[in-house]
Amino acid sequence: MSIHEKVKSFLSPYYSNETFLSNNRPFVTLTYAQSLDGKISGKGGKQLRLSCEESMIMTHRLRTYHDGIMVGIGTIINDDPRLTARLLEIGEESKINQPQPIILDSELRFPLSAKLLTSNECKSPWIFTSHNCDNEKRKILEQLGAKVIPIDSDQIGQLSLTHLLSILHIQPFSIKHLMVEGGARIIQSFLKNELIDLLIVTTAPVFVGPEAVSATGDNRKTIEVSMII
Repeated sequence: MSIHEKVKSFLSPYYSNETFLSNNRPFVTLTYAQSLDGKISGKGGKQLRLSCEESMIMTHRLRTYHDGIMVGIGTIINDDPRLTARLLEIGEESKINQPQPIILDSELRFPLSAKLLTSNECKSPWIFTSHNCDNEKRKILEQLGAKVIPIDSDQIGQLSLTHLLSILHIQPFSIKHLMVEGGARIIQSFLKNELIDLLIVTTAPVFVGPEAVSATGDNRKTIEVSMII
C-alpha cells in the first residue's frame, strides 16, 4: 500500500459521517504541526520545518476533503502560501475541486504581491475584515480578484468567529467543511471559543524553546471536540 493509499484509508472514516454536520455552521477541522514543547513557529512567528513528507501528504489530502481553508493574515505575510492541494497521486490534482482560500485580516494588511493574488494556480481569496477597513485598499484588492467581506467584531475587538462561521455556512459562500490551518492567533481563537469538530495535531520530535510561539498560548482551559486524532 502506497503512502497515499494509507493516508486516504486513515482519513476517510472521519469524513464519512454526515451526522457531525451542524445546521448553523461548517464542520470545522483544526490542524497544525507542533514541536514536543508545543511550539508551532519560531520567535516572532518565524516559519519552522515541523512536518515530514508523510504529514505533508496528509495535510494536502485533508485539503481535498474541505470546501475552504482558513488562515490568518500573519500566515499570508510570513509564509505566502498557495493554500492548494498538491501532494496527491499522479493525475489526481487536475480532477479535484480546489478548496477556497479564506483569510482573516481585520486591518486589511493583505500584501498585493501575495501568491493568492498573483499565481494562476490559486483561487482568488475571500478576505474577511472589519467594518472600518481601508476602503482604498479594499478597492485595490477587489480589482486584483479578491472578495473582501466586512464582518462584525467580538467584545474584544477581534473578528467574530461565530458570525463568520454562520455566514460561511449559507449562500453565496456555502462552505460545509472548513479546514483551519493557523497561525497561532487563529488556532487559539478557535480553541478558546470551542468551535472545533475535529482536531488533528502532528508532533515533530524536536524542542524549539521558550521564546517560540505556542499553539495554545497561555490557555490551559479544557475543551470538548467531537474527535481528536
